[in-house]
Amino acid sequence: MKLLKLIIALNLSIGIGFMAPLSVNAAPKVIEQVAAVVNNNVILESDVNDMLKTIKASTDPKNLPDEKTLRKQIIDRLIVENLILQRAAKAKITISDDDVTNAISKIAAENGMSIDELRNKLSTMGISYSAYRDRIHNDMLMDQARLDAVRSRIKISDKEVENLAKTIAQQPTNNIDVNISHILIAIPEKASKQQIDTATNKANEIINRAKKGESFTKLATSYSNDDLALKGGSMGWHKLNELPTIFEERLIRAPKGSIIGPIRSGVGFHIIKVDDTRSEAPKTITAQEVNARHILIKTNVLVTDQIAKQKLNDIRKLIVSGATTFEAAAKANSEDPGSKDNGGNLGWNLPDRYDNAFKNALLQLKKGEISQPIKSSFGWHLIQLIDSKQTDRTQSATKEQAYRLIFNRKFTEEAQVWVQEIKGDAYIKIVGEENK
Repeated sequence: MKLLKLIIALNLSIGIGFMAPLSVNAAPKVIEQVAAVVNNNVILESDVNDMLKTIKASTDPKNLPDEKTLRKQIIDRLIVENLILQRAAKAKITISDDDVTNAISKIAAENGMSIDELRNKLSTMGISYSAYRDRIHNDMLMDQARLDAVRSRIKISDKEVENLAKTIAQQPTNNIDVNISHILIAIPEKASKQQIDTATNKANEIINRAKKGESFTKLATSYSNDDLALKGGSMGWHKLNELPTIFEERLIRAPKGSIIGPIRSGVGFHIIKVDDTRSEAPKTITAQEVNARHILIKTNVLVTDQIAKQKLNDIRKLIVSGATTFEAAAKANSEDPGSKDNGGNLGWNLPDRYDNAFKNALLQLKKGEISQPIKSSFGWHLIQLIDSKQTDRTQSATKEQAYRLIFNRKFTEEAQVWVQEIKGDAYIKIVGEENK
């Protein structure tokens, strides 16, 4: 079930522990055991055990490694999440309660539930709603921190976009989607020859085991060093063009079931399994454009909403009665300097260009019809739909798609490097590791 998968993912999201100070006169308390120290924070054994319990309860046992290996992967995951949350706090990133509520409402709607029904579902799974909100909140914090840090590293030229858009248009049969799983064998930034050789041998061993039929999911959970390890390495569906270039080159002709690698990158060695493929036939994309005009009255200390609305009602009556024209009324009354002298004409545009309230009112009009006074974020409007038409937007849509694909590709590459950097800059101590 989609909801169950999501809850499992969120249970894997956050597990940050903090040791509370003890009062001198307080009754003796059980102090939780520390699993790892991450800069000035700690990860508690209870955090690890909670995640361990969730994974065991939600994953086919045949796809899980032994408990020792699984615990190590869980601790590695919690360390990365702890570091990202520390970066979010340092950057003073905040997520409002409303943002969290909206995210939960969307999750509920996508699963055909109300929020109350989602609460009940969580309760049956032993998850409190407040804990669920906390997980969503922290997940959103991490997403924003990662986006803010990585986005500034991404540079996309117009030429890159044009070239990819041209490729998509000219070679639609190469518009392939792939569903893939991934294992990363990481190496340090300045790896020695011995470290590189060890990682190469490990990657080749994993590939051989996968090709002999071992569960790729289990191998990923056991050995992968990226944040998908506890999901069995599953990356889901992606456009071929949005994957890192070194992946795309190897995947373009790879059939379902292929095991590919090792592929060397700046962060280590990658192993990919092709779970499925699909391709789309080229499509013509059309969109509605509207040619409209408006009269704007802004509010201020002297002009209230009521006054502005009444003024537009009076103007509308004059236009409808034929006492004046829309163009003349706009030139005489509109406070939009960009369209006033042109009789309020806004020209041909996509409806999404406009404020939501303006757009919604405009899309309800018939050709030639004049709206009632409408309030937007800019003030009060009278709107007239002059005409509408369907236009071929294939070329511009292809460019937009090309930009998104390039951004996603570069984001994936840079995010992996960023995680390695913040780990390299941190003080990390896994308790008990020195005794192994």
